[in-house]
Amino acid sequence: MKPGAAGTDLSGQVAIVTGGARAIGREIAEKLASMGATVEIFDLAAAGGTVEAIRAEGGRAESQLLDVTDEEGVKAAVRQVVDRNGRVDILINNAGLFAGIARRPFWEIDLAEWRRVMEVNVDSVFLLCREVLAPMKAAGGGRVVNLSSNVITFGMGDLMHYVASKGAVSVMTRSLAREMGRFGIAVNAVGPGLVTTEITTAEISEKYLRLVAEGQMLTEPILPADIADAVVFLASPAGRMITGQTLFVNGGATAGGV
Repeated sequence: MKPGAAGTDLSGQVAIVTGGARAIGREIAEKLASMGATVEIFDLAAAGGTVEAIRAEGGRAESQLLDVTDEEGVKAAVRQVVDRNGRVDILINNAGLFAGIARRPFWEIDLAEWRRVMEVNVDSVFLLCREVLAPMKAAGGGRVVNLSSNVITFGMGDLMHYVASKGAVSVMTRSLAREMGRFGIAVNAVGPGLVTTEITTAEISEKYLRLVAEGQMLTEPILPADIADAVVFLASPAGRMITGQTLFVNGGATAGGV
């Protein structure tokens, strides 16, 4: 098959999606399944709704309740996926903390809060990559997509722990890409702008969401489907020669910045 001929066909591939029970993660899981992938969802919340929706469309999906910061739990969950499917081709590190983090000056952030944000947003990426990249290497290749954030390009006041955690994800992505390329494994990240989901609308006023959208070059709200499309592109044969990159999906909000 010529390069690019497969487009975004993921038939026969197995994808792990963390945080796939709702919002962006659910959209990613459903999009991967619609492209033919078998989807394995890891989430602290029950993901039965996502699994049922995928199966209703003729797709294949399973889920496991998992705290992605639990080292032994991550090992067991990945082992179960490999035992069930014989392989892992795609890893999407979507789980993370944002909504619910109290905005405060950095000098008011206590160490426990700092560590919790780092644990969920950074440690989980390390743990999942460490466990999944071994079977990917054995299979001769694969693709990893991590969820970073738009905020790493400009910083954001009163959320230094969140900004630092997502900066770490993008730097880890580049380092892993360099290390894993010789094994045929591509590692990229997607950096969303402020996405309109049931989570953000519960935490952030409609007025603020509208103001953010108006500050973009493309002033339509950013939706979970926009992020899922970018993730699936990077996870598919269509993005086969892209690695070590953070793709910002933000309506052009930072095009004039870094």
